[in-house]
Parts: sequence; C-alpha cells; structure tokens
Amino acid sequence: MTVNNRNVTAIGIGSAGIKIVSLLSRRSLLIDRYAYVSCDEGDFSTVDPKDTILVESPIDQKLSPALVRGLALNSAKGIQAAVSGSEVVFVVAGLGGATGSGLAPVVASMAEQCGATAVGVAVMPFEFEKKMKFYAGVSLRRLRAAAKGVVVVDNDTLLRSSPEDSTLANLYDTANKAVVKALASMLSKPAEGSKSLGMNKLLGTVIQEGYSLLGVSSSGADDKAEDAIAGAVVSLGKLAEAREAGHAVVSLNADESLSAQEVGLAVGRLGSIMDSEGLDVEYAVDYSGSAQLQVSLLASGFRSTKYDDYDPLAKVLGNRVLDDEMDTALPGGLELLQSCD
Repeated sequence: MTVNNRNVTAIGIGSAGIKIVSLLSRRSLLIDRYAYVSCDEGDFSTVDPKDTILVESPIDQKLSPALVRGLALNSAKGIQAAVSGSEVVFVVAGLGGATGSGLAPVVASMAEQCGATAVGVAVMPFEFEKKMKFYAGVSLRRLRAAAKGVVVVDNDTLLRSSPEDSTLANLYDTANKAVVKALASMLSKPAEGSKSLGMNKLLGTVIQEGYSLLGVSSSGADDKAEDAIAGAVVSLGKLAEAREAGHAVVSLNADESLSAQEVGLAVGRLGSIMDSEGLDVEYAVDYSGSAQLQVSLLASGFRSTKYDDYDPLAKVLGNRVLDDEMDTALPGGLELLQSCD
C-alpha cells in the first residue's frame, strides 16, 4: 500500500503509551498528528491539552480493562475524531494495566472502522510483573485481531545495560526511551547523508501473518555493526524462534565512523544469523548518533512467542472459545450510559 504521509496519527494510551508518544512527538518523524487517552489526568502533564481525551470515572474504585472500556463509551466520539481522516494510526500502549489493556484494541478497532490502517505498538510487562501477564496476553490477542499489524516490544529485552540498583521508575523510563529511539529510527524523515526507511517499507514488514517483534542492541566493539545485530537477534530469540521470521527491518544509528562496508556486511549476514536464508530485509542508517552503534531490529512472521502462555484460556480452548466478544463493564448505577453514535 502507498501512504500519504500527511495522514499518519499516533495515539498514546495510558501512562506508558502517553510517555512514548509524547517523546516521539518531539522528533522529526513521518507522523502528523498526536493524541493521548487516559483515565488519569496526571498522565497529560507533558502534552498539549487540546490533544488529550480523558476517560472519566464518576466513582473512586479500582479499574479493570472491562471497566475502562465501559467508562470509555462516553469518550467514543472524541476517539473517533482523533483518528478520523487518518490513513495510518499507530496505537501505542503498555499492556498489563487497566487502561492500556482495556483500550488499545478498542482504539485500533475504531481506527479500522474509520478507514485507517491500525498498527498497534504493544509494550509487554517486565517478567517480575506476573500479575499483569494475563491482562497483557488477553489484550495482545485482541489487539492483533483488531489491527492490521502489531509491533510487540518486550520490556525485559530493553534493559541489558541497566544498573542492577535501578529504581522501578528508572527501569520504566529506560525502557520507554529505548522504545522511542527504536521507533524514531524507523519513522524518521529523510535526512541528508542518511538512508531512511519510509512508511511503506515499515508497514510492509509489520502487516504480515504472525507476530512482529522489536529487538534492540548496541555495541562499541571494533566489529560493532555485526556485534550489535547479533545482540538484537539474541533479544528476539528470547521471545520466539528467530528462524521463523520472514521479513525484517533493521535500523542502524551511529556517527560517521560507521562505514558502508560495515553496514553492508552486517545487513547481508542478518539472514544467516537468524538462520533464515530467505529473509526479506530492509534497512535504514542514521549518522546522527554516537560512536556507540544502536541497532533496532523489527522482524515479522513469528508463528508463536512466549506471550502465548500469558493467556492460558485461549491457548487451551483455541478456536473453541464460546464468547470472545470484547467485554465491557460499568460500575453499579451507571448501566444506563449509552455508547456514542
């Protein structure tokens, strides 16, 4: 498909999604509009108020994904307005919490209904966040069904260089910034001296059967290009069988010490490193970085991942699920709220 770059929207949902999209909005990217959806007004502190959609709760109680979807019925018109006229909508959310898990599939579905190509960016919880796994697994399955394609990001694979004494806030901040840097490298506008990817090549990789996974790695070694790409492949190998990938986009961010020969050797060997000789590879190079090379590797076509275990009911029942509609709940006394037409 061919995309008019004047019609690309990014929507951040929940705390993590809003932080990521807010940081992306400060870059020169192939994105034209930004919007933010949350149940917590405090999430909007760093963004333009005119771009925000607050899902309000009239009572103070613990939220669940189903409850958030029920409360969001009154915000449907605002969400539809945010995606209206878009050719592509990136729906960015951290899965596992109530807001991101509840609304990411809904917003993607709304975007598709408005005629846009919805692409989810799903940030999965840390391994130690065991209570979030079920919500994350259910939401990921539903997001994949609602959107044309989903880029799955694993928080744990982003933190190889984090100090062991990092606080939880620092871990989240580091992971979010790594996601931003990786996405920005693939969505950057053409710049002199660099090789950009372009929206169509990115979508051509993401909109494939199976999972799309994002891995990152960096290196300052003498053979940094090959070393960093190997590291990115290793990070994907923790999530799925690398050999299952059929398409890949690799973005290299460094300074001008990165030679064309290094780029060619590393990109040319990606298929053999992943044990997938038929791998279809696109690449981008950005020389605005440092001597420390960062590689962002987006690969698609994975038939299964570790996330399949996050939603055990779906894994057991498969296609025999009796009622797989998106559940929506409301607090007692609010059942008369109507969906926006």
